[in-house]
Amino acid sequence: MTFRQDQFFQAVASRRIPRVRVAGIVVHRDRVLVQQPADDPSACYAFIGGEYEFGDTFETRLRKEFEEETNARLIECEYLFCVENHFQHQGNSVQQTEHFFLVKLDRHDVESRENHLGQHWLQIAELATADLRPRVVRDALMDGTYLARRYLLQTET
Repeated sequence: MTFRQDQFFQAVASRRIPRVRVAGIVVHRDRVLVQQPADDPSACYAFIGGEYEFGDTFETRLRKEFEEETNARLIECEYLFCVENHFQHQGNSVQQTEHFFLVKLDRHDVESRENHLGQHWLQIAELATADLRPRVVRDALMDGTYLARRYLLQTET
């Protein structure tokens, strides 16, 4: 992970309260849109989204994240499932509740608006070799159950 990510997850862990996150799954043909820190190509991939903030609805937060982080606008979104995500980061416990939406964008030539992030289209057939997190979401995309799931549990130690 990058120094920036390390600092972020240390701050999240120090709060000792679950973090609520909203994220979008964008599927086009046989690919899924993800992002990764631009300065660390060995870092894991993640779905575009962000922390749920006071005054947000899930949809307004998701729209803000896509518009802040990419050159694309959200056209429509449909709630898919919730992920209860527990993991360790540098010896600290992190707990997130993540709400995932199926998202349609106004474009497929997605580029980053933020220098520290890069967006990538990954082939769904090749996700088994990709470090895409949470892994339970990656696995649901690979086996096609992501449209039928309502709850997923991710625990990593």
